[in-house]
Amino acid sequence: MNIFGMVVERLNEVDFYNYKVLCGEANEIRDHLVTCIENSKKLFIVTLNSQIFLKALELPEYNDAIEHATFHLPDGAGVVWAIKKHCKIITDRVPGIDTMQYLCEESKTRRWKVYLLGAKPDVVKLAAEKLIEHSVDVVGYHHGYFTDETPSREIEKLKPDLLFVGMGAPRQELWIHDHIDLPFKLAMGVGGSFDVIAGVKKRAPKFFQRMRLEWFYRWISEPISRSSVPVDVLKFYFKVIFDGKDGNCKKIH
Repeated sequence: MNIFGMVVERLNEVDFYNYKVLCGEANEIRDHLVTCIENSKKLFIVTLNSQIFLKALELPEYNDAIEHATFHLPDGAGVVWAIKKHCKIITDRVPGIDTMQYLCEESKTRRWKVYLLGAKPDVVKLAAEKLIEHSVDVVGYHHGYFTDETPSREIEKLKPDLLFVGMGAPRQELWIHDHIDLPFKLAMGVGGSFDVIAGVKKRAPKFFQRMRLEWFYRWISEPISRSSVPVDVLKFYFKVIFDGKDGNCKKIH
């Protein structure tokens, strides 16, 4: 049962606008990812929220890229709401940063190697150092301001198990899709997570997280750079409301 008094269903896969979304309890979803990794299944994970959804509507090449993802996680509160409304399935929200930290914790005992790609040079370096301080085996990192194949060559050499890409949407998912043949077990776009892990930015307080209002906290914290967030939330809401009757959300199994 979640904080709203609703019983969360066991693990389900939902077809949401042709995106395969894992639904259920957050830890069960993350444990499923761990099992897939241990079984050597290659994973491309998208943390689906309203901004990513709307960006995919605008950019066909981006939509194609994320349609090829192995799984989407219900990162955004709007996605959780839409799946409940149109698929009648109740799922936890599964934020990308929590999933990254969960997998990094698992990596310690499972001897997984981690690579970080994205953010500013000083930020990704600091994020890597913070993780290493907590016994995570970060074998390499590279900032997001590159114009050549230097990161991919390094990843090819280091063969990390977990590849976290923090370059923002759509660039991070497009990059993963274009480099899907690199030797990793899981690759996931994590947006601004490196900034939080490095301590450069603060995450929303627990109250906002519990109430599924992290987007609102980010907006009021950075109203200029995130000025489009409230508009995106409304656009997503009306898009899903009007499309719901067309069967754009259905349970796979």
